[in-house]
Amino acid sequence: MVKRKLTKEDLDKVRNIEGFPIGTDEDIIALSDAPYYTACPNPFIKEFIEENGTPYDEETDDYHREPFASDVSEGKYDPIYKLHTYHTKVPHLAIMRYIMNYTSPGDIVLDGFCGTGMTGVAANICENPPLETRLKIEADVNNCVWGKRYAIINDLSTIGTFISAQYNKSVSPDFNITASNLMSALRNECDWMFKTRHANEGFVLDNSMSYGIINYTVWSDVLICPHCGKEIVFWKAAVEKEKGKINNHFLCPECGAKIKKAQCEHAKKVFYDTRLGRTVTISLQVPVLINYTYNGKRYEKTPDEEDLSLVNKIESSDIPYWYPTDELPKGDKTGDATHLGITNVHLFYTKRVLYILSAFYDKAKGDKSMLFAFTKVANQMTKQYRLTYMNGCWGAGGGPMSGTLYIPSLLKELNPLPFLEKALELQGIRTYAQEGNVIVSCQSTTDYTQIPEQSIDYIFTDPPFGSNLMYSELNFLWESWLKVKTSNKDEAIVNNSQHKQVNDYMDLMRRCFNQYYRVLKPGRWITVEFHNSKNSIWNAIQSALSSAGFIVADVRTLMLRLRSLLHLSATRSF
Repeated sequence: MVKRKLTKEDLDKVRNIEGFPIGTDEDIIALSDAPYYTACPNPFIKEFIEENGTPYDEETDDYHREPFASDVSEGKYDPIYKLHTYHTKVPHLAIMRYIMNYTSPGDIVLDGFCGTGMTGVAANICENPPLETRLKIEADVNNCVWGKRYAIINDLSTIGTFISAQYNKSVSPDFNITASNLMSALRNECDWMFKTRHANEGFVLDNSMSYGIINYTVWSDVLICPHCGKEIVFWKAAVEKEKGKINNHFLCPECGAKIKKAQCEHAKKVFYDTRLGRTVTISLQVPVLINYTYNGKRYEKTPDEEDLSLVNKIESSDIPYWYPTDELPKGDKTGDATHLGITNVHLFYTKRVLYILSAFYDKAKGDKSMLFAFTKVANQMTKQYRLTYMNGCWGAGGGPMSGTLYIPSLLKELNPLPFLEKALELQGIRTYAQEGNVIVSCQSTTDYTQIPEQSIDYIFTDPPFGSNLMYSELNFLWESWLKVKTSNKDEAIVNNSQHKQVNDYMDLMRRCFNQYYRVLKPGRWITVEFHNSKNSIWNAIQSALSSAGFIVADVRTLMLRLRSLLHLSATRSF
């Protein structure tokens, strides 16, 4: 297929397919990279199958495969796996074993819950795997026949399909030069926001060469004592810094009352938000610790007057670039933030982090590889990043709490500049990606209008499992930057805010597996990854599989070292 621009006429052909995302036609077109990626149901899938697939012929078909008979152990530390974060990912090296067992060169693989596109990556690498990968897979799979496989991957999630598309596309030859120029311009504009004067043995040096680069700043909740009504800086009252301990009970420094955090209200910060055009009230947090690098060595200091003045200067300034201000939807996992006043996307960021991210976004000028690096960093840099104490050190580890939009009482405000630079450097790892092998679509698996019956050779799928993760809620920040959001009507989850219970989840999964059954060639295989300990969800999956016509043939364990997952194989019945 030849490269082309997605048009409004193309959108009209697929606008009624379930899962069409929320966004203007212009934004959907801008995010797409047709024909191999569209940020909507992909109108070119049928053409992709006609060009690359082999029609099913019952009289000549001699396909036969035994179930993959080994448990699989694969870690999360491969550089490709770590290229971009997401809520759940199956390592591509694990998926490759199933693809090699169940397919032949030239076959088409389908994944309707693609997440970050690891099924596409696995299919891509099968064409020309590195020697180490080849030997590893051949040790587990009999009679490997290496060669090009094709993949059709889709997801309801806009950010999932965007990440998937970039994972399966190589970078342009001049990318490194463009990225270097962008970062130089960004540093020239923004470096000053994360500088602090070096304090040598408690004394602040007073010369122009005495500034270090801030690695991160710790911000602390400010609470109101329920007894005397005075403000309490949580870090000062509850944290024993040298012991690495946060006390459940602590003393009010004003009245001496013994209290705990749950008894206290949050102090408030009130300000006029120029982008929202209204006054905003959020929970107050203040900087309490700075970790910085000076002459190649790390130091810590309590913010001095100059540091606080810098923060105030940035907080009172206007950002000259676009950034998303979308209001959070009401959801099962958004309440942790909204009860603190964090009701809009931009309020998840400190002002200087928001400035740097919006400046990068503006300078990227819509370059998809730049935005791929941007989305990797944008979710790390929010106020969700928790401060932790590990291995005798405050600030080691940390990160956002999984599965919710939670704002901690002690947050770690990272300097985005080195993270953006590193994310750009990692783009070159995508040398495995051969354009044309993978096509990506943003749509629901409940509606495969573009895929002809009996045209798919193998399915590997990792669907959502009940109430494990609320993808559309958790992806809202990401997708606000992309300007195209998930339509969650057909989101297969258990979610009170969406009024979806187990029966609704089961019905949606049944519709998905009905589509899988329709498009899969007779006698072929589907592999379903399962990870949920609730019997109700397990029963719902089994019911959806059997009602679609699949027969469970084997159960195996897929070990990701950090967690266990149940693996099912099912063959299409006649």
